[in-house]
Amino acid sequence: MRCGTINSKTSLGAFSAVKHIEIANRARVTLSDLDSLIRGKVTANVAERLGISMKDVEDFIRGSASAEMTKCLGLTAMSAAEELARVAGRDGAIGIVIGLLIAS
Repeated sequence: MRCGTINSKTSLGAFSAVKHIEIANRARVTLSDLDSLIRGKVTANVAERLGISMKDVEDFIRGSASAEMTKCLGLTAMSAAEELARVAGRDGAIGIVIGLLIAS
């Protein structure tokens, strides 16, 4: 079997669960925190890992950015952070937050 392929003995759900566990481990959050984030709900643990408030993370996922989120992203202009959130959309912003967790 080639890397990344799924055979009839492997369920897609099990494959996905393993990936989620790996991502949660790399992001240093619980699987529950990651699952909540994927659904668009930010936990205190996620916000704490980023060093910003839950509201700042939630606002970014909704398409706006605070000064703290702008700094977390490594940007200097809030308008650039807001444009990033707007262009990325909800799912993209969640992916960016997961990337920030892994990188921090």
